[in-house]
Amino acid sequence: MVLSKRNRRGLFGLLVLVIVIAVTPRLIRAFSPIEKPVISFEEMKEAHKEFVAKKKERKKTSKYSKKKRKFSKPSSKIDPNDLSQKEWMKLGLSEKQAAIVLKFSERGLYSNNDLKKIFVFPEQLFELIKDSLYYPKKTNSNWEKKEYEKKDYTKKKVELSIDINSANQEDFESIPGIGPFFAKKIVEQRNDLGGYISKQQLLEIWKFDQEKLDAIDEYIVLKSKSFKKLNINTSSVEELKNHPYISYSIANSIVKMRKMNGDFTSIADIKKSKIINEELYLKIQPYITTE
Repeated sequence: MVLSKRNRRGLFGLLVLVIVIAVTPRLIRAFSPIEKPVISFEEMKEAHKEFVAKKKERKKTSKYSKKKRKFSKPSSKIDPNDLSQKEWMKLGLSEKQAAIVLKFSERGLYSNNDLKKIFVFPEQLFELIKDSLYYPKKTNSNWEKKEYEKKDYTKKKVELSIDINSANQEDFESIPGIGPFFAKKIVEQRNDLGGYISKQQLLEIWKFDQEKLDAIDEYIVLKSKSFKKLNINTSSVEELKNHPYISYSIANSIVKMRKMNGDFTSIADIKKSKIINEELYLKIQPYITTE
């Protein structure tokens, strides 16, 4: 087919138009200036800090999630109302959890249901110990109140003079303002320490404040000063660290010094340890011996 001159011109024009349409965008991009992103050194430094912080946080979270608290089953039947903070911690509770459980036990726990209601109590520990628990029989609180109101303390205020180093729990309960809970705690603290050297040590008992000490001060005395002492030449780390004033690191330091230098000739020798200052030494000095 032979194209006329006019048709050939039209076809050529169409071809040129197609080429122009195809090439124009490429030409525009080729000659347009490219804006390079500008990042300052400070911005890079901040971005790096943020990256490192997030990385650390992920590691910390991962480590925490992997760490599982170990719970222990009691060797015999126990009344959860009678357990101390240390005893709860031995079963696997943290210090804060144990303190909260103690607060609830002051009101009285009378069933597994009461224990389960404590919001911080772990389900895993509950399942482990539930068959080892027994509870006191719930009494009529109104009757107890009436009986308490009938007691006459007028005579006792004159006659009471209780030695805190020899009195038993019942003796302490006879003091106005000291119920079974604090009476038990006073005896437990005395046993843990090995004996009281000052009335002020009662303030170390959980929830026992200066106001309570002032209220009972006229009823208590400190006659007996024979203490149960730990022999620093024979006691193990485990035995030493069980004392309320001696931490694991202090106990470990004492035993290491003894192994390196031989038996202590004087209790003052423990002051050679870098972690035992004068204040701590004076605190534990009445409770240790070399013989």
